[in-house]
Amino acid sequence: MLFNFNSPTDIYFGQGNFNKTSEITDKIGSNPLIVCGRTSMRKYKFLEKISKNFSKSNKKFYIYENISPDAKSNEINEAISIVKKEKNDFVIGLGGGSAIDAAKAIAVGVTYNKIEEIIGKTIKESNNHLPIVAIPTTSGTGSEVSKGSIITDIEKNFKSGIRGNSLFPKIAIIDPIFSLTLPSEVLAETGFDAFTHLFESYLAKKSNPITEKFSEEGIGLILKYLPKSLKVKKLEIKEKICYSALIGGINVANASTCLPHRLQQAMGSVKEISHPHARGLACVYPSWLKEEYKFSAKKINHLKKKLNIRDKKFDFILKFMDKIKVNNSLGNYGVKRHHIDTFIKNISGNIENDPIKNVDDKLLKKIYLNSI
Repeated sequence: MLFNFNSPTDIYFGQGNFNKTSEITDKIGSNPLIVCGRTSMRKYKFLEKISKNFSKSNKKFYIYENISPDAKSNEINEAISIVKKEKNDFVIGLGGGSAIDAAKAIAVGVTYNKIEEIIGKTIKESNNHLPIVAIPTTSGTGSEVSKGSIITDIEKNFKSGIRGNSLFPKIAIIDPIFSLTLPSEVLAETGFDAFTHLFESYLAKKSNPITEKFSEEGIGLILKYLPKSLKVKKLEIKEKICYSALIGGINVANASTCLPHRLQQAMGSVKEISHPHARGLACVYPSWLKEEYKFSAKKINHLKKKLNIRDKKFDFILKFMDKIKVNNSLGNYGVKRHHIDTFIKNISGNIENDPIKNVDDKLLKKIYLNSI
């Protein structure tokens, strides 16, 4: 055996940790920029709670609540200018994957003129980058423990990752209480996102014995508990999904993902195409699985044996997608045949991590076309 494994984030998991944010973050700073989206955090009074928490500790803080569902480069640049003005010494991402990705980009972006300079690149670690605290309010992205940030460059219509060790959050605060406020549709989407992280990191060429064990455990939990979580508001069930999302994120940091994530990110290159990240993944999954099974049958069958699944080939995934109602197609989101060439031109990241051999434009086009 020869492999590397790294998870440098301090993890605080469990109910009640959100209310201790100021105390937990004492060791990294005293004046945070709190980054979130435009609606949910204020609607459910999470901003009010975190504000009170820092106010009680007599700490300064600044709230930036202007992040889109897909974080945009102009939003990041605006927030960076605030950081410099307010002299914030760390950044908190409060929300779903976009809010946390935005916080990461802001934290490293302070050393660049514009965030556009580093979108699609791997950056060097620097002591001048600000510490990051991630507080996920959805159960799926795993961004709280990964070293990537997906940002859309609005100048180039280019959606891609900023990557590097500086993007690892110093602290992740995972409180399952957030899951109780999520609509079932969002639970299904983010839960499926967690599933894809666990499944793709299991098949990925960079997988290792640790990530494989995490995948087996996490996939088993998601298949069993995600459908239940859509119907029942029980904290014990939500915890299982939060935990699965967490280990999925750790896997992404170590083994990365496969082709579906590259395909979905590239869809951000066409302005009129808009969909939640997990829905985009779901669109291409059936077509990708048909190609993937030719190269990964042995490993998929091993996974099924471990989880006592008796369905043929990859049918258990399609059934799961039907069950949680993420069985959509690209056509549902306005994708036409003429968009596909643009998608292909904008694919970035490591496509060679996928076990499929000789991934070329012909194969990419085939997967996209069969997903419409």
